[in-house]
Amino acid sequence: MTEHFSASIRTAFHSLRLHKLRSILSIVGVVCGVSTVLAILAIGAGAEAETMRRIGRLGLANIYLRADNLSDEQLSRARRFHSRGLQASDLERLQTTGLPIRRTAAVREQRADPVGFPDGLAPRVVEATRDYLAILGLRLAIGRFLADRDLADANRVCVLGWSVARSLGADGRPGATLRLGAELWTVVGVIARQGDDPLEAGRISLQNIDNMIIVPLGTMARADWVEPVSELVIELRSAERIEDSLAVLVNTVRAAHNGVDDFSAIVPHQLLAQARTMQRLFGVVFGAIGGLSLVIGGIGIMNIMLAGVSERVREIGLRRAVGARPGHLVVQFLSEAMLLTACGGVLGLAGGAALASAVSWYAGWPVLFSPLTVVLPLAMALITGCLFGLYPAVKAARMDPLQALGYGA
Repeated sequence: MTEHFSASIRTAFHSLRLHKLRSILSIVGVVCGVSTVLAILAIGAGAEAETMRRIGRLGLANIYLRADNLSDEQLSRARRFHSRGLQASDLERLQTTGLPIRRTAAVREQRADPVGFPDGLAPRVVEATRDYLAILGLRLAIGRFLADRDLADANRVCVLGWSVARSLGADGRPGATLRLGAELWTVVGVIARQGDDPLEAGRISLQNIDNMIIVPLGTMARADWVEPVSELVIELRSAERIEDSLAVLVNTVRAAHNGVDDFSAIVPHQLLAQARTMQRLFGVVFGAIGGLSLVIGGIGIMNIMLAGVSERVREIGLRRAVGARPGHLVVQFLSEAMLLTACGGVLGLAGGAALASAVSWYAGWPVLFSPLTVVLPLAMALITGCLFGLYPAVKAARMDPLQALGYGA
């Protein structure tokens, strides 16, 4: 029995070698399908990992309250209800809520014209409080960050981003002075390099920390602390029950603003959940597209196998006449289909890896190859070959030996 099955597999190999061009053409669909599935899985896994990493750097226990750009109508309503927008004093109110708040920070963007800076250097100037560095997960390359005494005494000190300090050279080191507007400021620290990508800039999205100059909050404000701030950052001790904490924080600030909604709340923890949902959705959609490509390839293999059965009717009859059983023929033709899809699967894996790498190089987006991204497309190809090769194999096994021997005579 074992010899018969071994002979059937060897016959399958021999048949594929005799029809090389037909065999190659029949696996094109499988190669395309496997390449598509592998590339989609690798690119999707890389995109998911990168998205999760970037959202995670926002701080999963952080809540961001950002001032909205109000329309004329909204601004009129805010003035009517005496809302002054986000204030640093709102942080003091939040401390009375009883929530597990670890640290808070306030940020205000300012328009200041640097004087004597190199051409092409246009840093962003922001005012911030002491814990801004720690909440964003930033490190200092040299010097110190803002201290409580700097805010209390309105000291004219500043901390530079890495790119700003590098461009200024010796004038960008602690102890040096630089001019912002009409005043001189003393450099007290330089933040460690965050990377060329703005999204890598600490735990805050779309802000290039490397290109920032940070000064104490209130030192550049026209009306001291009454001027609205751009952002409040609240770091909780734990990300558990963050939705409940968010509701309390928003209601507290809204009440302080006399019911005016002049700010937006951003919760990285919620963004992470939404990103995972979207990644799963895209994975299903693109996986279905790749699976459809495999089905098309399987149909092509089935057509080639059916044509091969019609061409080899006398061969089938001869094999039955010398003792081959229907099961042997099923094994032979099914082996041919499985070998075709296996070869197509291996070539598809190589093609998919090349495609994913090309996309990564061109778009600058990472790809992630895992055992699942390799095994799943290959398994799908083998299953496709088995399903679409079964019908031609059974058709060959059910032929009447006598009619097959007399076919074409």
